[in-house]
Amino acid sequence: MPTLDQRLADIKLLMQYAVPPAGLAKATALVEKHATDHVSLNIFHAFYSYLPEGLEDAITVLRLLDRRQGTFLVCASTSIADYLYLATSEQAEFLGPLAEGIWEEEVLTFFDLADREAFLKKYAELATFPVYVPAHLHHDLCPFCHVADGEFHTLGCPVEICPWCGGQLTSCGCRFTLLNRSDLKSEAQLEELLALLNKKGRVPFSAEEHRPAYPLTPLDLK
Repeated sequence: MPTLDQRLADIKLLMQYAVPPAGLAKATALVEKHATDHVSLNIFHAFYSYLPEGLEDAITVLRLLDRRQGTFLVCASTSIADYLYLATSEQAEFLGPLAEGIWEEEVLTFFDLADREAFLKKYAELATFPVYVPAHLHHDLCPFCHVADGEFHTLGCPVEICPWCGGQLTSCGCRFTLLNRSDLKSEAQLEELLALLNKKGRVPFSAEEHRPAYPLTPLDLK
């Protein structure tokens, strides 16, 4: 994944060819306000890499429609139309114009929407939804994988606490001991680890948790 500085530089380069000259300064200022946020920068990069209408255009505002498990449903508004993006700290996917709603059943189900009509009804009044605020500024979200208070971390998040020893799951040795391996590389191995975590009981993100410490004596791994 590119660094924030690399992503920002790439976006600004794309904007030179995508944004009308008269609106470049304002559009750049908006992007710079999000310079420390992977989620919104991924949306800007997706938009300026592929202009939905194939015409010069610029995002004027981002609005948060919904979020779940570190995944954000965001509307990017321009002078031409409003566009939907599904974004995480790793990538952003273009879903189409807001006016057409969401057709993908998997996305609708993920956000507890019965069908496309339910989406169009819920998000009919775009102005009533909040302007997107960089995820890391929300104290109720994990600073790394952006899950909300009470949700399970994305597997691999450095904030997740090991349910066996109480340390940092990505740094302690419990996963290697339990799987009898010196490293984890394959998808199957990660799925095996996830199954063990679910059986033991994963520790959800708590907005009040601090960076996990390590116990002096490992706890029982049973």
